[in-house]
Amino acid sequence: PQFFLGREVDLYYVLTAILKLRKRLVSILGEPGIGRSSLACALCHYINERASTMSEIHHIYFVKPRQSGRNINCRMLLRQLLDQLEDIGKCQPIDEDADTESMLRVICKSLKNDKALIVFDRTEQVKKKDEEQEFPMILRTLLYETKQVKIILTGEHPLGIPAIGGQVEHPFSLGALNFSNTVKLFTNLCPHLHTPSDRRKLVRQLTSCEEQKDSNEMLNERMKHIFNLLGDGVPAKIEKAAYSIKRDELEKLKVEFASH
Repeated sequence: PQFFLGREVDLYYVLTAILKLRKRLVSILGEPGIGRSSLACALCHYINERASTMSEIHHIYFVKPRQSGRNINCRMLLRQLLDQLEDIGKCQPIDEDADTESMLRVICKSLKNDKALIVFDRTEQVKKKDEEQEFPMILRTLLYETKQVKIILTGEHPLGIPAIGGQVEHPFSLGALNFSNTVKLFTNLCPHLHTPSDRRKLVRQLTSCEEQKDSNEMLNERMKHIFNLLGDGVPAKIEKAAYSIKRDELEKLKVEFASH
């Protein structure tokens, strides 16, 4: 993802769980906008860049809701996964009206011996009660019927099921970015900062107070103010702050901290 900042440790943690600890079901958890999808995308990009040397994963399938904010059903998720399998010749086209069980059977057969990673993004949008019960059944079947398929979920909460398909869910909670990375992401996104020099200068100005925070209570309050103004470490809020701040507000911020 563009301007992927401050998540290197998180990326390493999830990669370690999948590749070294051999976990087959990993959940990236957090509030919407915290960067769950971006982390999952960055992980997929990392693996794809090293495809020639990475023996644990040969194919990646990224399944995400096509329309944000709307409830999704399990059949839509399976159809999207099937479409990706068809695109690379892993299975034959299946009837558009096929039921969930039929689609799942074809998917499992196609992935039976495949070293694959499946990402189900924003699973909190599976909200209807019957769908909430069906989704764990799909995961259970995928894990039971395949040998080496690994699954990453992004969502707000863990599944809360002791074991699925013989696998224990491995949850990872994603927190807010720290102060320094919040400032860096904001300056990278803000359209009023035109050059790398402009961005570096503002980063130095705003983060200078972080180095002195322990010795000055006023600076601590100033940091809290900046942190809140720039989005509280939540990437989606940081992006909104960067694009909505007015030029005069940004200049005022620069002047205020140029004197400290």
